[in-house]
Amino acid sequence: MKKILFASIALLSMVAFTACDQDFTDGIAGPLTSDPETPQTVAFGNGAISEVSVINLAEVTSETVQVCKITAPTVTDEKATFKNYTITIDGVVYDLTANGEMTTEEFAAIIANKYGKRPVEREVEAVVRAYYDVNGQSVVAVSDSFKIKVIPAAPVIEEAYYYVGAANGWGGQDYKLTNGGGDVYEDPIFSVTVPAQGGDHWFKIMPASAFTLGSIWESPSVVGVYTNGTSAMEGKFIVSNNGNDTEGSGANAWCLKESDYPADFYKITLNMLDYTYTITPISLASQYYVVGGIQGWSDSKKTHIFTPESKSVLSYTTKWTGAWDLKFWNVNDFGNWDKAYGCAVDGDNSASGAIIGSNAQAISAPSAEFYTFTIDMASMTYTWTKLDDQAPTEYEFISLIGEFNGWSGDFELTQVAPHNWYAEFTQEAAGMLKYRANHDWGTNWGFGNDGDWNVSDGINKIGTNGGGNIYVPAGTYDVYLNDITSSMIFVAK
Repeated sequence: MKKILFASIALLSMVAFTACDQDFTDGIAGPLTSDPETPQTVAFGNGAISEVSVINLAEVTSETVQVCKITAPTVTDEKATFKNYTITIDGVVYDLTANGEMTTEEFAAIIANKYGKRPVEREVEAVVRAYYDVNGQSVVAVSDSFKIKVIPAAPVIEEAYYYVGAANGWGGQDYKLTNGGGDVYEDPIFSVTVPAQGGDHWFKIMPASAFTLGSIWESPSVVGVYTNGTSAMEGKFIVSNNGNDTEGSGANAWCLKESDYPADFYKITLNMLDYTYTITPISLASQYYVVGGIQGWSDSKKTHIFTPESKSVLSYTTKWTGAWDLKFWNVNDFGNWDKAYGCAVDGDNSASGAIIGSNAQAISAPSAEFYTFTIDMASMTYTWTKLDDQAPTEYEFISLIGEFNGWSGDFELTQVAPHNWYAEFTQEAAGMLKYRANHDWGTNWGFGNDGDWNVSDGINKIGTNGGGNIYVPAGTYDVYLNDITSSMIFVAK
């Protein structure tokens, strides 16, 4: 085993060292914070430091860990009294026992701060000092530099994980858990949002490596719970071979019960470093509205509605100013500024970002041009997509025409933002109607065949020029049309 001898200069009673594996390096130690005076070096014979084998912190269960072996220096001066050992690592001094041990917590923190927690072999250089008192004078022996080799105590974390369960037929890689994109040991938080299926929702999590095997269930690193059918929304998980639906058999499946946690989506979050999980039910509002410069930051005007593209994805297309363009509300919280959605940094004009629901700031378009602003309320993210056509056809009028006015004349909508039209409309008796442009049938919007869209069955359709008449039951509606996307929306009041 490699030994490192203590360096010394004979200032007091001197005894020669016995050479071991390498030469001495003479020098005077710097001051310790616990000593007011500068220590002097003194000769005392045949002391040495021996390096230990690689320390695997994952296998250390005691409060202290041996980082080196010490052969105590021999001091012939009878007036010398031993005080203590210290070890210096990266310029920081720590207490050290006569057995070469320091606290496991301190040592693990040194390695984590320097290298992170990736479980690969690392090394740090260290120096040991032995302190004595001789007639009130502090004297010290300083070892040569030596290396401590160590493997951090951290589980193996893969670059990605995948949900398998009720939402994807217990197979495939369509629901990927990801972290923030950085080192997985610096950011071990992985998450994914999956649609609720109704009834009991069973699932497990597979590492990416499982999909390189003959069967994903052959993986020794399935992520699950100890007790099959666990429905707690937070707790500890285990990583092991696939469970067999019994406790202690390996990683078993979660089961989320709709009766306990009704939701449109579930957000599953795993901390792969400490093996904890949280599951968040997400219930989405039926409508979302823009509040911003295009509607005067009004907390009363529901004139700018997002077009629903799926259960969680919605969009709004117009020409934006490129500066503090918007926040948005769901229909249930409209007018409550504390519950407006936005971004973390005021005026952020990034092409995409995270949606913030608390202390939200205004989002800006990347530039003052036509964009589609898309939100995903399941993943809580947004994106800006610049339109290829920056000069879409403009219309002077958009109106409704139908049985309510004998298919003669027009009920006008107001352009509330470039290419976005709105009106409050009352249908006195149920009947058919359509949208049209410039009081002319050359450009008109409908859907499918006559009556295929009954607005009481769904608020939105994407229209086509010359499409079928729209059936509107009696009532009062907020009516919207985007003449770029052909999005038609009727919201009953």
